[in-house]
Amino acid sequence: MINLSLKALRNNIWFAAYTLLARPLPCSYSRWGGPLFKAWRRFTAGRLLAHCGLRVNIEHGARFGRGNTIWLGDDSDLGIDCDLRGEVHIGNCTIMGPEVVIWTTNHRIERTDIPIMQQGNMDERPVWIGDDVWIGTRAIILPGVTIGDHAVIGAGAVIAKDVPPWAVVVGNPGRVIRYRNQPETEAE
Repeated sequence: MINLSLKALRNNIWFAAYTLLARPLPCSYSRWGGPLFKAWRRFTAGRLLAHCGLRVNIEHGARFGRGNTIWLGDDSDLGIDCDLRGEVHIGNCTIMGPEVVIWTTNHRIERTDIPIMQQGNMDERPVWIGDDVWIGTRAIILPGVTIGDHAVIGAGAVIAKDVPPWAVVVGNPGRVIRYRNQPETEAE
């Protein structure tokens, strides 16, 4: 009982340190203190995340709740003001632009006899993001999606379905426009 209480207290302290002190610091490429700010965010977030890989970059304003359901692989990056909620697995060497949103649950809408806000949420569906993925600015990744290795998600894309490896996906709804490992054909 005491050991559990000490662990909860320690987690609350690290959560406060990240939320109040580390998250608002300027971005990692700021002229004055960028590398120091980056190191402090990585250090504090590393105490919260379920897994925090080596050499990660967690940018200014990145939100991930308590972090205990977030896995972040080696050399990966959480972009400025990104928002991750629920169980999210991010592979190695994956980067994301500013304001990316990844959520693992949504509102229920099945019943028409009561307002949506009174129906509660659907069950959580984890999001899995592979290695060497680039997620563009303001992309939205919805519950239950798996993004394959080496994929590119274009800025502003809304991803509601799985993305195959090597795919370049753009638009709302997200659609594959080509594969990175196949030569582009010239327009006629």
